[in-house]
Amino acid sequence: MSVAYYIVLDNDEPGFDSFVNGKAIAHAIEELDTLCEQADLPRLESFMGQSAEDMADMLGEEIDLPEDDAAPLVWHTADAGIAYIEAVIYAIDNMQHGLQASDEVLEDLEEYRRVLEQAKEVDAKWYLALDM
Repeated sequence: MSVAYYIVLDNDEPGFDSFVNGKAIAHAIEELDTLCEQADLPRLESFMGQSAEDMADMLGEEIDLPEDDAAPLVWHTADAGIAYIEAVIYAIDNMQHGLQASDEVLEDLEEYRRVLEQAKEVDAKWYLALDM
């Protein structure tokens, strides 16, 4: 089973391809979490925002969540994402870390930045989702 983190935009037809690979990020998430802690950055998961419907689709079964327990979906600005991605890239390039496959992780981060820069142009908001 292949796991990947991908970007969801609040604009279904942004006028550009919003595909990102995200597999290297998913495979290195524990190392990235450690790096983010060392660099005093939030974890990548702080940008997650899947709905119960998305989770049900991913799991292939219905999820029954009480309304009161459902967390509101948080959309992030493209600027916030770009600044975060650039900070993570800087940390990878300039800090001692045990990040395996850092070249592949950097490629994923560059794809995220490309999509977020295009999202900024159309004033789209975003969040990360997990594909399994």
